[in-house]
Amino acid sequence: MAQVCWQCGKELSRYHTGYLCRTCQEKRLEKVITDEKDLVDARGYADMLGLDSEEQLKRLAREGVLAPRIPGVKKWVWRKDDIDAWFKREQQTGDVFRMAARGIASNLRTCRYDSVICSSLSDKIGNKVYGQELVLGTTDVGRVEPIDLVKVDRMTALKMLERLPKEDFPELVGITDWADMIYDNINKDLIARLEAYF
Repeated sequence: MAQVCWQCGKELSRYHTGYLCRTCQEKRLEKVITDEKDLVDARGYADMLGLDSEEQLKRLAREGVLAPRIPGVKKWVWRKDDIDAWFKREQQTGDVFRMAARGIASNLRTCRYDSVICSSLSDKIGNKVYGQELVLGTTDVGRVEPIDLVKVDRMTALKMLERLPKEDFPELVGITDWADMIYDNINKDLIARLEAYF
């Protein structure tokens, strides 16, 4: 059975993807444009994000990183309300990532530089980076006591790790889990960049 346009009933090519013929899609776009005054095209959205070209924006849109385009319209247009909601959601995500980054940085600093007694023979930091292992260290008066680490949600930290650009964080190239970091790759510069990134 041949597929037909949902709007006008015209038979569609078997290679056609979607539910509307091109004519109905264009009519729908015109209706959306006349109904919606606050539409943003690819150039406008790219300018909002500070991107150099529309192609960068289209690549990000294809990867699903940006606010969704208007459904059913085969043009690169967005509703301003959708973009504003996306910015707000990204701001909230940034706040969560900022807290995770600071927690990870604090735990890296504590485990690497603050007189921590290594509790394992591994050269990897392990789950201490998430604050999930007991860590012993020496206090200012020389006593050995448990050290409090910042509890960090592992899933949030892993999502944050995926988002960090590897060109800005070359120490993280090839690292898929913070727990796999080697003590020798943890330095004060990495910790400072991590605290300041989000």
